[in-house]
Amino acid sequence: MRSLFALLLIVCVATSCSHNKRVSDSNLEGGADATLHVENHHYGDVDIFVIHNGSRTRVGSVTATSDQTFTLNSRIIGTVGTLQILAHGIGEAGSLSSEQFSIRPGMQISWTLDSNLSRATLAIY
Repeated sequence: MRSLFALLLIVCVATSCSHNKRVSDSNLEGGADATLHVENHHYGDVDIFVIHNGSRTRVGSVTATSDQTFTLNSRIIGTVGTLQILAHGIGEAGSLSSEQFSIRPGMQISWTLDSNLSRATLAIY
């Protein structure tokens, strides 16, 4: 009886740890994501946000004087494909935002932040 209970417990734990991943239609299309590469020349860490469809989504952080690449999925890109990027210095009052731009799945965005978060260079290809 004890071994049956132990076996049942192991089976329950093993099945609860497995994940049933659903493949979305956007993943089947291939190239449905876009990439955002942020190069941070600022002396402090920054949080990166994407403004899309009227909402703001945090995509991650970039540590001081380093770079990071983020994947923007089709939910962020949306059907309209108009984005704006915002960098906020962690522990600072101000932030820097890009102009609005259009993007399609598969495109790459490169955003270089200046050392004092007053200027940035945006490239889309």
